[in-house]
Amino acid sequence: MFIVIETHGGAEYAVIATDENDNNLVFDSFIEALDEAKNCHVGIVI
Repeated sequence: MFIVIETHGGAEYAVIATDENDNNLVFDSFIEALDEAKNCHVGIVI
C-alpha cells in the first residue's frame, strides 16, 4: 500500500494527500500513487 505526501512549503507542512471528502488517499499500486503525486505540489510516494 502506498500514500502520497504533499510537502509544499517544507517538511513542517507535509500532509497526506486527501480526496474531496478529506479522506486519506491510499493506493494499491505504486503507479497509481505516482500519478497522484504528479498532481500535488512537491508530492512524494511512501
